[in-house]
Amino acid sequence: MLVLSMVLLSCSAFGAVNAEASSAQQTLRIGVAALPDSLDPALAYDVDSSAIANGLFEGLVRLNEKGEVIPAMAKFWKISADGRTYTFTLRSSAKWSNKQPVSAWDFEYAWKRALAPDSANAYAFKLFMIANAQKYNQGALKDASNVGVRALNSYTLQVTLKEKTSYFLRLLAEDVYKPVNAKIAKANPYWSLAASTVVTNGPFKLKKWDDNRISAVRNPDYYASKEIRLAEVTFVQPATGSLENAYSNKQIDLAAGNVDPSTLSSADAHDWQSVPIASTYFYQFNTTQPPFNNAKIRKALAMAVERDTIRYGNPGFGFVSWGIQGDGEFYRSQFADSTYFQEDAAQARELLKEGLKEEGLTELPEFSIIINDLASHAEIAEDVIASWEKNLGITATYESQSFGELLENRKHLDYSIARAGWGADYNDPSSFLEYFASWSPDNDSGWSDPTYDGYLKQARQTSDPTIQMHLYAQAEKLLMDQMVILPLYYYVSNLLMRSDVANVNLNYDGSISYTRGYRT
Repeated sequence: MLVLSMVLLSCSAFGAVNAEASSAQQTLRIGVAALPDSLDPALAYDVDSSAIANGLFEGLVRLNEKGEVIPAMAKFWKISADGRTYTFTLRSSAKWSNKQPVSAWDFEYAWKRALAPDSANAYAFKLFMIANAQKYNQGALKDASNVGVRALNSYTLQVTLKEKTSYFLRLLAEDVYKPVNAKIAKANPYWSLAASTVVTNGPFKLKKWDDNRISAVRNPDYYASKEIRLAEVTFVQPATGSLENAYSNKQIDLAAGNVDPSTLSSADAHDWQSVPIASTYFYQFNTTQPPFNNAKIRKALAMAVERDTIRYGNPGFGFVSWGIQGDGEFYRSQFADSTYFQEDAAQARELLKEGLKEEGLTELPEFSIIINDLASHAEIAEDVIASWEKNLGITATYESQSFGELLENRKHLDYSIARAGWGADYNDPSSFLEYFASWSPDNDSGWSDPTYDGYLKQARQTSDPTIQMHLYAQAEKLLMDQMVILPLYYYVSNLLMRSDVANVNLNYDGSISYTRGYRT
């Protein structure tokens, strides 16, 4: 098992900051697989784009290294007694990179722009907690003024939710909630496509943008500029070769994600480690199809898998992965997935026997797992099937499909067992658990449970984080007791970083958090 505290550490040599370090030394070069076409934060759809957006833009709040919500563009906020109305007071000192003040109008404009039906924004759903936001986005409501966000004046933003939502403040840290300069965006719809027209409000401002690099320098007008130690951050897309080669050739100082440690020299391999991120790989049962409508049969299959044979991630026994914040610590630290079930071939055989008897069967009919057509998915399916054959004496196959076909078959419950995966859309257990709520458009398992729904609804309504997390844990336990899914592993991201880089870590989604970083 990985040392999970790595997410919170600087991943560097420990030591005091060299106060004499010159600005020239305080630079950081981050390797990326690809640079974005646009620097519009609402269009930051991948971890590299999100990392860039987090340096150039800042929303009402941000998450610190522990995943806790702290004030950012908003100095403070008040929440109404019913928990539905938030009133944010912005910092009057905050400025855009063109020296214009950051105003509440900029936030209202940015959010409604992302919700506009013609924007086709893939992350508009993250705004649906706002009153009438979903109706406006889907065209049922034509007048954007009825959406529950409005600037009361230049520095006061009022947000009304459709219902009390305990994790709303964490949602505000997402890229789609970041502001854009309304005057600039209205005057030039293409403002985010060229270095000469990009206007930002974050701890860094754009210096240069060309085919293979984006450079940003410390923003002296940022309200917390004294907290920013790096003079310049450059995102580098290697023109030739891999991120590993760029690192070995001293062209970059760090990279994360799809980094292959086997290609590194022994010296560079010391700079590599795996860090858990908030994504889970699992198999999903069609709970409406016999004999997989039987929970004992589902449990038998889950308990018979030898997860150590799967050469990816960390073995998983729950749905909510590492990287998700709980009450003052990781949710997974508070509620260990080992309490749900464990690998046990003998018990799996007994459960299978009992389940087959209940279904009037003497043996499990041969079945197939549907997967999408990538070599890694086939490799995992082969490992799982081998475990079942070894520990249960059953025969299964797998069928590779295009990803689109797989999704269609899941949607129409045309499968027995299907490969699935889920990554959190925001840093809260609900981002996982609401996947299987009866109201979820993503729930294609055929399973729903009013008790499960009730736990999630109660968790939304409570303001007590301790109670909230226990409600989430009850919901997850019910999900795993029913074995709606067969969890296989929690994802990790490979992190490659120089030993003198401090206070740089990975966010829950695998994007690099560097704004408070420095070189020792």
